[in-house]
Amino acid sequence: MSRAMPFCVFLLLWVFCANSYALDDTATDAVSDMPVEAVTETTVEAVIDTPVEAVTETTLEAVIDTPTGEVTDTLAEDLGDTPVDPSIGLPLDAPIDTPIGTPIDTDGDTTAESAAISGAQPLRALILTSPGVYHNYEQQTQDIGRGIVERANVRFDVSLAEPDRWKTTDFSLGYDVLIYNICMADNQDAALIANMRRQTEELGVPAVFIHCTMHSFRETDLWWPLLGLQSKAHEPLGPLRQIQDGTHPILTGIPEDWVLPEDELYINLDFIGQRLLSTVGEDGEAHTTAWIAYHGLTPVFGTTLGHSEETMKNTAFHQLLANAVLFVTGNLTADGQPTPGMGPMGDGMDIFGNFSAPEGVKFLGREGKDCVYRKLAIAAAPCYLRCIVNPLEWGEETRACKASCEADLPGPDELIQACMPTI
Repeated sequence: MSRAMPFCVFLLLWVFCANSYALDDTATDAVSDMPVEAVTETTVEAVIDTPVEAVTETTLEAVIDTPTGEVTDTLAEDLGDTPVDPSIGLPLDAPIDTPIGTPIDTDGDTTAESAAISGAQPLRALILTSPGVYHNYEQQTQDIGRGIVERANVRFDVSLAEPDRWKTTDFSLGYDVLIYNICMADNQDAALIANMRRQTEELGVPAVFIHCTMHSFRETDLWWPLLGLQSKAHEPLGPLRQIQDGTHPILTGIPEDWVLPEDELYINLDFIGQRLLSTVGEDGEAHTTAWIAYHGLTPVFGTTLGHSEETMKNTAFHQLLANAVLFVTGNLTADGQPTPGMGPMGDGMDIFGNFSAPEGVKFLGREGKDCVYRKLAIAAAPCYLRCIVNPLEWGEETRACKASCEADLPGPDELIQACMPTI
């Protein structure tokens, strides 16, 4: 009896240890061989009760060999049903509705969804434009609008050749920004200019000025103080190398070696703004091509670039305009990024709302522009031929003669009336 007791005790201890060893040895294999579905379906209680060692001893091979699709599909299903605390990972001063970590290259649908979640409303912009005597303003309006919307949350209304509206109403009311892309060189209507200036200088609506807007009302000194730059002439079409003047949020995304293959350099006569870009002209002087000016606390942006179709379709030019719209409306950060909700909305939506024009007026289109060029050529050619008798003797007399010819050319209003497409 005394010998049997120790033997029984020994036998019991041996059985217990053997069973314990078997459990430890099979735990890792069981986990590593377990399908992913089995893991995801494990109850919360089982996970909580699992010893730490059993989890940490899971083989690396089991994780590496797990098909990616199974993991992502499982996570997607689990996360879709899991409530998320919106405060986790947010800066203290960030609003809860702000989309977090949206990549810059996110496609339109995803970004639009994020903006909808944030409740951000698009900026409202009014484009003031011309029928298109010297430029294809119909195409330019599309190019400007699409280029901006691909980079900023903006929607547009278009006002085509409505000087009476621009002269007699506060046409800026309800808009966050005015975009001028007009060519009214011969116009000297002081009341029209005064009311256009009032929208920004008194009502505080920021503005963006493009290309021939700088040559509008150029025979007066009433218009250019609103813009910040005065010009009355330009060099012939050619490549324009842009020189950046320091750093500014508006220049974010603009290549330092940016060269426009074909555009016009406007000769600066006077300038009272902050230069952003410039080009060295034939005179050896740097002429401002993009800038910021202020009227009190209200900023305006201007660029003399934008003559050719190549410029209007240039991605850097689109970036410049989008940055400018965001900056003057207070929606561009110091590092050149849109503020929350003001990022790109995609290009698959209707970005133009109301289109208005006087009765009987529309964009000239290609046919109308061809008509304009024919009438200009017919009017100018005989006169030019009288001036240029001997090309070897061109001088001041020849230039004065050509200037006299150009003074007698039909004006924009006459050309528009003569070449307006049939309504």
